Amino acid sequence: MFDFLKISNKKPVRRPVARPAAPVSKGTVRIDKYVFNVRELSQKGFILDPYDKDIIIVGQKFRFEIDAKDGEDIYKGRAEGVVTKIVSGALAAAFLTKFF
Repeated sequence: MFDFLKISNKKPVRRPVARPAAPVSKGTVRIDKYVFNVRELSQKGFILDPYDKDIIIVGQKFRFEIDAKDGEDIYKGRAEGVVTKIVSGALAAAFLTKFF
């Protein structure tokens, strides 16, 4: 009659938890004393993700140290950039210093 009241000896089934993939890092950018992960990189600029600090704003020029690689291209040294966009915990910046 009341089958739902019966005690079961079965152990609960453990299902794997879907976890988001770890962000792919192409290197790092250091701004002041903070180090950020480079998610995307090109000859024009880069995207930092995650960007969780409020040290620079959109339109601001800034100096940074970069140590990153995009395929055959290696970016290493000090440079200057300008912030183009900050959205959803990511920062996009364009290079003002030419690497090539």
